[in-house]
Amino acid sequence: MEFTDDLNVSASEQSKGGIKYEVVLGDPRASTPPRVASPTGSARTPISAELIQQKLEAAAGRRQSLEAEKLASLAEHMRKIEEATKKREQEETQFISATKEKVEQKMESVIENRESKISELKSKLNNHNNHHLTQVRQTLESSVVEKEEKVEKELITKLETADKNREKVLTQRLESLKKHDEKVEMVRKKVTNGVSLEDENETASSG
Repeated sequence: MEFTDDLNVSASEQSKGGIKYEVVLGDPRASTPPRVASPTGSARTPISAELIQQKLEAAAGRRQSLEAEKLASLAEHMRKIEEATKKREQEETQFISATKEKVEQKMESVIENRESKISELKSKLNNHNNHHLTQVRQTLESSVVEKEEKVEKELITKLETADKNREKVLTQRLESLKKHDEKVEMVRKKVTNGVSLEDENETASSG
C-alpha cells in the first residue's frame, strides 16, 4: 500500500508475521498564504503632499477673496456714510449762513426804518411847542426802541435754537457713526474667525 502527497509511505511484507515500512519525504515547498480578498468598494487613493498643498493654497485664496470682498463692501458703505454726513453738514452750514444773512439784513432794515421814522417825526414836530414835542419824541423813541429790542430778541432766540438743533443733530450723528464703527469691527472679527474656521474644516476634510 502506498500514499502519495508531500509524504510518501510504502509498506512491504518481509517475512511471515512481519511488515517493513519505508517513509520517503517529498521536496520542501514554500507554502503560499491564501490571498485575502480586498474589501468591498474601490481602495482609497492616498493623498500626496502636493495635492494637500494645492488644497491649502486654494482655501487660502478663497479666504483672501472673501475677506477682500467684505472689506470692500464695508469701505463702500463707510464712504457713502461720510458723503452723506459731509452733505448734511454743508447744508446746515449754508442754512446757518443764509439765516444770519437774513437776520443782518432785517436788522439793517429795522435800523433804517427807525432812523427814517425818527427823522420824519422830528421834522413834523418842529412846529409844535417844546413841551409837547419832547413828550411825543420820547414816546415815539421808546416805542421804536421797544420794537427794535423785541425784533432783536426774536432773532437771537431763533439763532440760539438753530445752533442747539445743529449741535443735537451732530451729537446724534457722531453717536450713530460710533455705533456703526463698533458694528463694523464686530463684523470684521466675525468674518476673520469664520474664514479661519472654514479653512480648518476644509483642511481636516482633505486629510
